[in-house]
Amino acid sequence: MNISIAMAATPKAIVNVNSLNNQGWPAQYKITLIVPKDHHAYLDDGDEHIYLPITINANSQLSEVGLEVSKLEKPAGIYDSHVKARVLRDQGDFILALNQAGEQGATIQNVMFDLKYQLCNELTNVCFRPQAAQFELALPPLLKSEATSSKALAPANAGLMDSLVALYKNHQENTLLIFGLMFLAGLLSVATPCVYPMLPITSMFILNRAQGNVTKERQHAMVYLFGMIGTYMALGLLAGLTGGAFNAVMQSAWVNLGFAIFFAFFAVSLLGFYELAFMQNEVHSLDQQSARIKGLTGTWLMGTVAGLVISPCVGPIVFALLLQIADNIALKAESLALVNQHIGFGDKLLISAQGSILMGGFGLGVGIPFFLVSVVKFKKLPKAGYWMNKIKYAFGLVILYFAYTYLAKGFGILGLDPESILAFALAIIVVWFAVVQFNVLTPLSAEAQPNQKMYHFCGVIALIIGGWLMVNSLGKLPAFSHIKNASLVSSATACDAKVAKSDSLTEQEAGISWYRNFDAAQQAAKASGLPIFIDFYASWCANCVAFKAETANNQELNRALREKAIAVKLIDQEPEFEKFRNNPQHRQLKIGLPYFVILTSDGQFAWSGTDYQASQAMIAELNRLTSDTLI
Repeated sequence: MNISIAMAATPKAIVNVNSLNNQGWPAQYKITLIVPKDHHAYLDDGDEHIYLPITINANSQLSEVGLEVSKLEKPAGIYDSHVKARVLRDQGDFILALNQAGEQGATIQNVMFDLKYQLCNELTNVCFRPQAAQFELALPPLLKSEATSSKALAPANAGLMDSLVALYKNHQENTLLIFGLMFLAGLLSVATPCVYPMLPITSMFILNRAQGNVTKERQHAMVYLFGMIGTYMALGLLAGLTGGAFNAVMQSAWVNLGFAIFFAFFAVSLLGFYELAFMQNEVHSLDQQSARIKGLTGTWLMGTVAGLVISPCVGPIVFALLLQIADNIALKAESLALVNQHIGFGDKLLISAQGSILMGGFGLGVGIPFFLVSVVKFKKLPKAGYWMNKIKYAFGLVILYFAYTYLAKGFGILGLDPESILAFALAIIVVWFAVVQFNVLTPLSAEAQPNQKMYHFCGVIALIIGGWLMVNSLGKLPAFSHIKNASLVSSATACDAKVAKSDSLTEQEAGISWYRNFDAAQQAAKASGLPIFIDFYASWCANCVAFKAETANNQELNRALREKAIAVKLIDQEPEFEKFRNNPQHRQLKIGLPYFVILTSDGQFAWSGTDYQASQAMIAELNRLTSDTLI
């Protein structure tokens, strides 16, 4: 039986470019990739590192023409559990920012880029060969020579270090803005119930170390302030270095969900449901030891551990900010990696310095009140009261929002739509109130009053509604709609392994002896009278890899390939693959993969297909040919 294949041209994605800012530096552009209907492209290489993700690269070395990529943001896409990778459907926007490398300025007015991608058809399960599209970006006006004559020009072959310095300088305004916000966060942190009462006590202790000398009082207060700022700057630097290291990890859904739980843990503490006192005894002991050291050195040591001493209220805020810094640095490192820029430790240190500066702003905000109280010697501070709890609760709500952003990012990678993510978050809140506020898990006593019973009943209803919302939301994950049979045909494999051929012309996979030489397969077919099944394979073909798993998981298909066929696997770029590719009868190979062919024992064409999931059609054709042979 011959099955004809309707040949169509290889589908192509459309690339649209819009300038967000090409009148000044840094120049920003939006590159929109439009994927054909019922197709997808890959945004990463997948859990098994087998796919070809979308990449954007300049046609020439940007540093040679005075340019560098300062930012490249890719669309989030969705996680497809079927192919175990993040994919882009319909369309997605890439945000590209170009900057002048160092101070030399650009030397061209336009620059060409290549966007490489691979499409897979989700209806026919055909993966097409990787393709490339070119686009041109118009640059802002070039730097004039007189504008740079008073500046030291960077070398013509400016390296990545110079580019990173320029990147930092060009974003200095944003850094200062965030620095100001961090400073404000530090000030507000002092106005919390755990910290505010420490102001007069700490001030008195600092002044006592000066022994009544006014000049020394200011020196001790300043050294205490510097010690506190230094600690936070060190933490920020560490967060930045860590962020640059785990930028790939941040693409994991489970890591983001873990951070969501982490943030929620701190937020609930700030909202007053419990007190967080992580390692407080150890830190307090360290503070006491620092106090025993005389002079400015001891005061500086006291300042360095002060931020840890006041951590019951400030600690959650500090950890939340550090994680935000690490995440932001990770995104910057990923942007450099997307354009194949590899940075060393020194370059990472330079980028991470931004995190140190930001946390220095927070430390300055926390330390300034202690410094002022010690130097100005306020006789009467504003009275402590409930207003401090309001600030603490506000921080809790902000960090709770951070938790939601990580929750949304994690579930978004897994393929859950935004509405379901919001419903899941609301379900958690409803269940929380049912358990914590309504005490639904606490049994009612026999003497419970009617109002208590009604209160408990409302909690039960809330628990049911929250549980239903949670299950309904998680049920929309693609993973639950693509459950596959993962059982291996271990018994059949063990049985057939005893009789499988061991010559070098074949290789064993799940009990199937795959011939890698077509001539040898033809000889075996003529001798046995069995048809020939050819699997045309390539590592870049996602569905070829999926069919490989199918031959192991599908017991009926596995048996048919072992007992009713001479199985052949021809790999892309190998000579025998190219022979078939140049044969007009197999012109599908010029378009994409997978592609499967069944030949009779004497080499006549019998069947072909591109759907790796069409196992029943393959089995039926093999059964038909073997039954004809028996007749």
